[in-house]
Amino acid sequence: LVAYELGASGRMASVSFQSAAMSGVFARFPRVLLVHRAAGPAGRALYIFLVAGPAPALRGGMARVVHLAVPRDESAGSLGRMYRAFRAFNPTWAETQLLLVGPGLPQLPALSQAFPAAEVQLSVFHLCKRLQQQIQQLALEGWTERLVLAALSDTMCTATESSRRKMHALLRDLVTSDLVPQLHIHWLLDDKIWATHRERTWGDSHNYFRDLEMVTQGLSQVFSAGLSLESCITSLAQHYQNKPVTLQSSLDPSSCAAKPEATENPEGDSEEEINCRTEECIKQSLSDICIEPAARLCLSEFAVVQKSVQLIGTGEDSLSIQVLEDAHRVDLKGLSSCTCHFNQVFQLPCRHILAVLNSDRRTLQPEMLSRQWQKGSDAHQTGRDSADGLLEVLKSSWNESLDKSLVVSFFTVEISRLLTHCSREEFEHRYKTLRELADSWIGPYVEVKL
Repeated sequence: LVAYELGASGRMASVSFQSAAMSGVFARFPRVLLVHRAAGPAGRALYIFLVAGPAPALRGGMARVVHLAVPRDESAGSLGRMYRAFRAFNPTWAETQLLLVGPGLPQLPALSQAFPAAEVQLSVFHLCKRLQQQIQQLALEGWTERLVLAALSDTMCTATESSRRKMHALLRDLVTSDLVPQLHIHWLLDDKIWATHRERTWGDSHNYFRDLEMVTQGLSQVFSAGLSLESCITSLAQHYQNKPVTLQSSLDPSSCAAKPEATENPEGDSEEEINCRTEECIKQSLSDICIEPAARLCLSEFAVVQKSVQLIGTGEDSLSIQVLEDAHRVDLKGLSSCTCHFNQVFQLPCRHILAVLNSDRRTLQPEMLSRQWQKGSDAHQTGRDSADGLLEVLKSSWNESLDKSLVVSFFTVEISRLLTHCSREEFEHRYKTLRELADSWIGPYVEVKL
């Protein structure tokens, strides 16, 4: 469905676009609608409409997009016509109960008039993005900025009243009083803003923010190219169609008969068929080699690779991998090390290493990840490693520091075992418990690395 207006020159001056897939998604999940505004060249703006309520059937950020529009301008009249076009495309618009918007969205009364039965509320996604950008503009000391951003990340995924109050206190204490008003830290204490977001689990919150970030940045980049409106809406539609709307994939062993070696190109296969087979083999190798929690983490990373553009540059001893906006360096020796946060923290194949495997049509090998994540690395092996450390302690002369070291060592091993051998729900619960214990024991003003 397309609705447009022509300008004095006969060229397209405004446009509203919606595919059949978008219509189907909104018809199923009309309760909460998020309106995102992306600024473009020549004063133009792209409006992206996304379903923002609980939608367990949707996988991947682009699946949440239900409408794209570029108004003639941002007057009340033009935006009113844009909202009326959305209603004309979507008969279930009257079922929308909540509209989430970013700070400063133009002509809010026009939106309220178009959806008279819906409440307009500040979006937590936009709130956190605004706080993040303003914190980075404050030119705080390096450790202070990292501490504040880490606390904000925790608040985004565990939006309890306690975590929000801690974040509020942290900003109030660390930021000078003259800068506090521009941060709008009172948003953190507004229960009404966070009410809908509290329905999400830690994992759901993480996926929600990640998906919205990918969608808004991807579509904004297409829109900012400065194309004519006709070419722009075509590019936006192609960008939407080229992104898969599901992250779920089958780990059925029958889906990949090849051994975990570099895949070959059988004569007659298309490039798409070869890529599909390569991706399935990588997924299968993850399932075969990694324990279940590790495989799940890596599959989440690989899903980003599958739905992104990868730019791979070759150096003498490393590869430069760019997936969407993130650029990191992968060590060519063994493909086991990358500069990204995911690989450094979890010691697992990240999206950049998986992008190299996908590009070279290779699969995961055991030496590419730490032994603790491999199948067969159970508590017995962990205990044996601890016993080796114990022998070193026993050979040394006793002192208080060695005694503490021994206790800490065994405690760390046990926590690692509990975190790596459990379901997703148990992992989130145990990690959250550790996070709260660390904060209450040491205090929220000290950065504690778990």
